[in-house]
Amino acid sequence: MSTLDSGPDARTGDPSIPIVSDDQFDEVVLGASRPIVVDFFATWCGPCQWILPTLETIRDEYSDRVGVVKVDVDAAPRLAARFRIASVPTVVLFVGGEEVERSIGVEPDRVKGMPARALAPDSP
Repeated sequence: MSTLDSGPDARTGDPSIPIVSDDQFDEVVLGASRPIVVDFFATWCGPCQWILPTLETIRDEYSDRVGVVKVDVDAAPRLAARFRIASVPTVVLFVGGEEVERSIGVEPDRVKGMPARALAPDSP
């Protein structure tokens, strides 16, 4: 089982968007060879559930080219502080280990466009 194949998760309600921990983040996200969309969320956050269909769409449409993971800010407070996550949901696109785009709040159109922008020929 790869680090990104985590199976069902009761906290997110989604069976195939893995939650990464503090210990996994650098390897899974920053060390990835493909762009990674990271959803910083909290289990108590209603709007965090609203962005889930957009993340599922990205996962389904770009499964072989873009990864999608989640970070529970309550379970990983060091990551939340490290990336200055002040509100949830915050969705961050990482390419080559670097943050290249950030969406704060529920912005499904912006988040849905992240993979295409990351894969564009002139992207970082």
